[in-house]
Amino acid sequence: MQSKLSKTILSFALTLGLLIFFEIITSAFLPALGWSDNRIAFPVVIILFLAIKLNSPMVAWFILALQLVHSVFSIEGWALGTMAGITAGIVAGYIKEVLDFSTPLLTMITVQIFQVFWFLFITIVISLKVGSFDHFASHFFSALPGTIILSVMSPGVFFLLDKIWSADQAGTQRGVSL
Repeated sequence: MQSKLSKTILSFALTLGLLIFFEIITSAFLPALGWSDNRIAFPVVIILFLAIKLNSPMVAWFILALQLVHSVFSIEGWALGTMAGITAGIVAGYIKEVLDFSTPLLTMITVQIFQVFWFLFITIVISLKVGSFDHFASHFFSALPGTIILSVMSPGVFFLLDKIWSADQAGTQRGVSL
């Protein structure tokens, strides 16, 4: 039990370190290179990985912690991102047996579908909060270029997270049981 707990804490700390690295790249270096219109939302891919690969009731707490770290680098609300993350995690949990990450192309398609779901959810909630759907399309479609880039990068990110969490891809039981 002690070994599992320490491995989980170490894996999550490394995941947070990876998120911080990605956040520094997207919030400091990309704008310095002139690309400041869109942001790449790495927490979405990390949350999708955790929801699919981990069999743990702690996933919701991991999502909250990831969103709190993400909020340090972004003006996006951590509460809205946490709500979207947990909702996406629940959906991923229900359909994870049919999700296939065996090829990079399937991984990219799956990640793109979940990102569209994520940003559609956030855009609907924001529109409901402001009481107007006038800017729905502009807000939603402004996120799409970043989602395409992140989908292309997702096989590499999943590979890194597989190494961090030592998740079993070939076994009969998917993910790490905590």
